[in-house]
Amino acid sequence: MRIGIIGAGIAGLSAGRLLAEHGHEVIVLEKSRGFGGRMATRYAGLNNGAVMDHGTGYLTAKSDAFKSLINELVSKNLVNEWDESLSLFNEDGFYDIHPSLESQKMYVAPKGMNSIGRYLSRTLDVRLNQQVSGITVVSSGLMNKRPWVINFLDTSVLELDALIIATPATQALGLMQTAQDETPVRFMNSLLAKTEYETSIAVLAGYGSREIPTWKGVVCQNDILKWVCNESTKREMGELILVAQTTHAFAKENRNSDASAIVKQVLAEVSKFAGAWAQNPEWSQKHFWLFNRCVKSLNMDFLESSDQNAPLGLIGDYLNGTTLETSYLSGLALAEHWINKFPNP
Repeated sequence: MRIGIIGAGIAGLSAGRLLAEHGHEVIVLEKSRGFGGRMATRYAGLNNGAVMDHGTGYLTAKSDAFKSLINELVSKNLVNEWDESLSLFNEDGFYDIHPSLESQKMYVAPKGMNSIGRYLSRTLDVRLNQQVSGITVVSSGLMNKRPWVINFLDTSVLELDALIIATPATQALGLMQTAQDETPVRFMNSLLAKTEYETSIAVLAGYGSREIPTWKGVVCQNDILKWVCNESTKREMGELILVAQTTHAFAKENRNSDASAIVKQVLAEVSKFAGAWAQNPEWSQKHFWLFNRCVKSLNMDFLESSDQNAPLGLIGDYLNGTTLETSYLSGLALAEHWINKFPNP
């Protein structure tokens, strides 16, 4: 069966990898020039030697399935243990160890979080820079035609036997609304509309050969900052790199503000616990995350259309949780379901 997956984040890649292992033809379509979704990495500095994770900064695991993936990644030297605790900064000051966070193993990717996406995609036909403009059901699999047609902005099309949408819920809803007005699709749309996301602005800053602070990651509790990561503790770069992520409220209010003003305000807040030097980076960048974290998810592993002649599934971080791990598990769950439902001859 030819299965198309829209979205090359961890949900889409986990589903695609398992389906391909069981003999299905899998084509992954990704609108950006890289894969991994929130497992995003940027490069800067001399010869792009500064590696920065400006999305998800580290991994933790609760389920056996995700622990198995992490063990696999460790065996391939793609991730290693980072720490078991984080620091805290709030109105009362700075704490080396967050007093109310449970200790747990955290893993980071020395080559950047996007190296995990590259690894998961190695057996798949991943097509980057593919902007899908719409999806169409054609004859619901009758008359020996493939039931799904994917329409691209350049007017080209792709015919598929089945379709998986592995994007944030809001983007999935936009695509679903381009499909024919059928009862199964309308029902799924009504569920997608119940989800909610937080936005965030990531500020990336480089400080040259300055001494690297001892703290690794800081959970922040104020109106501006949510999280600050010391990227230089993840890998040898010869340069101090910090990545700060803002609160939803700050990002929403300042989405269209001047970039330099945003960077200045964010780093001024970082300096309150890091030191005055944090306000004077050698270089800086910012990135706006429209779908940074799902805060209102659906209590199910995946969504599936009841139209058996035109298989359609939805997976992602908005299903049974809000984390990278639940996104991965969502992709696995749908793939395992379809392997049993559509055994490949």
